Amino acid sequence: IGERQQAEKSADLSDFIGMVAKIVSVALKDENVEFVPDEGKKLIHDPTNPIDHPYITFKVISRRPKDERKPRYRQAIDETGEDAPKNGHVYGQRFECIVQFNIIASEYTQADKVMNTFEELMFQYAHYFKKNGVAELLFEKHFTDENYDTFREKVSVRNLQYYVEIEKLTTVFNTTIDGVEIN
Repeated sequence: IGERQQAEKSADLSDFIGMVAKIVSVALKDENVEFVPDEGKKLIHDPTNPIDHPYITFKVISRRPKDERKPRYRQAIDETGEDAPKNGHVYGQRFECIVQFNIIASEYTQADKVMNTFEELMFQYAHYFKKNGVAELLFEKHFTDENYDTFREKVSVRNLQYYVEIEKLTTVFNTTIDGVEIN
């Protein structure tokens, strides 16, 4: 049995999306695939307009607490620095998220190719996500999202959903803000 692995930092949902954007922009550069990091952004206002390269968009379907309804104590911290000593507590809360990725391309073979490559990247780079704070990443489903039916008249759309588990960590230092009285 190998040594227990631990993430180098924590990641929230926007951190995860940033990681996906980075991987897509590097790995799918030759296919001219553009990842749109703005959730739910409408790329095509008129479905009759052609698109010149594939896009990947995303939408958060849900984010809910996993086992903890509120952040729980994780550890104490005691750091001494040049400015002033810092001590406090770290609280964490795990979240279960369903994130939908939408692949939009001008025709179906291109959409299928981008979708298959995207799925492979998510699997191949699972260790990268986990090292950077994503607790779990699982393929949930490939389905037809009827919200994209209007666009399917002129472009090909593939919808994928992933289960993403993250832990949001919050550090509370034992300090006060000037002018704010805590009683």
